[in-house]
Amino acid sequence: MGQTELIDSVLTAASPGETEQLLMDLIAIESHSDIQDQEEQIACFIRDWLSERGIECMLTEVLPGRPNVIARLTGDGTGPSLVLNGHLDTVPPYGMHSPFKALNKEGKWYGRGSVDMKGALAAMLSALAAIKRSGICLRGDVYFAGTIGEESYSPGAYQLSRSGFTADYAIVGEPTGLRTGIAHKGVAWYEAEFAGRSVHGSVPEQGINAIYRASRWIEHIQDRYLPSLKERSHPLLGSPSLNIGTIEGGTRTVTVPNRCRIGFERRLIPGETAESALMEFQATLVAVKEEHPDFQGEIRIADNFHGVPHGPLQTPPDSPLAAALSSAYEDEFKEEGVSRSDALIGLQFWTDAALLQECCRHTVVCGPGNIEQAHSDDEYIEERQLHAATRIYIRTAAALCAR
Repeated sequence: MGQTELIDSVLTAASPGETEQLLMDLIAIESHSDIQDQEEQIACFIRDWLSERGIECMLTEVLPGRPNVIARLTGDGTGPSLVLNGHLDTVPPYGMHSPFKALNKEGKWYGRGSVDMKGALAAMLSALAAIKRSGICLRGDVYFAGTIGEESYSPGAYQLSRSGFTADYAIVGEPTGLRTGIAHKGVAWYEAEFAGRSVHGSVPEQGINAIYRASRWIEHIQDRYLPSLKERSHPLLGSPSLNIGTIEGGTRTVTVPNRCRIGFERRLIPGETAESALMEFQATLVAVKEEHPDFQGEIRIADNFHGVPHGPLQTPPDSPLAAALSSAYEDEFKEEGVSRSDALIGLQFWTDAALLQECCRHTVVCGPGNIEQAHSDDEYIEERQLHAATRIYIRTAAALCAR
């Protein structure tokens, strides 16, 4: 059997009705931070769904009552392995109307998590079921990994990446319109603190104004540091960036402030780390002090992510995984005039792919739908994208892992 015939045999085993019913079932299960053990129920549902179809599956507890789901279709060990990954949690319903009752209207499935990312979960699980039903022989293992907590700080993907699990390739199903994200920026949060000396506001010259010190540093960031960032560029992501988001200092209008704290974030391009950026920020303090000898300040990494690094993603554009997904994308959308060169993109948002690249040699982001619908009160996924995702995952898994 040639590869085309092999892929066609798996596609024939796929069931669009099964995928849609699965999406409805997944949306109906709440898995957000406002409920206790937020992913436990959906994890158990997925385990049972896969087990009923003869697919090996287990739960691995990451936090009390919050397990990852790991499933495997076993190959003979002669080929590469592939992981289909999606996060099990969603954001809360907020102001969404009937968030947990899936509604199909004009070719769009509405419901909380439909695009972020229960649509991708349904497509991935359907792809595994189709591969199993088809009876094709696999050279490499095909995994499904459902991980917890991506909407908070990604403890699930972090645990998986450090559990000893390894694979050759991984696809993270965040919404990309089914184009393949081979790179995205990382993010790190920092705190800058500037000390002063308080005195009464009537004699400010006898004190040290911490806000003035902070202002000198901000001026340096605007005039010197930000222009230097523009000199760096990634071909898909552009330049790194910095945003000062908060500033607080002082206690009373009549008192010279003895403290000022600034919170800011830095977006990282491949090749940068939170620590390398911290060294740059420390150099900015030295530069300001050279111009203003009485200047003092310190900068540290803020532990907003509970110790989970949020670095950038980078996978080579000539990776076999990227090639297989690009080919599948072209096959799926060829009537719309796309080509393989249209498939590879960079992403501005962060994903769990940055963590999984630590245990999976090549990791990319490819999922159905549009990121603009994520977290919104009218969240939806296009039916066309949902079924195209199932077929693209099948084509890619078969191309990489099947005999």
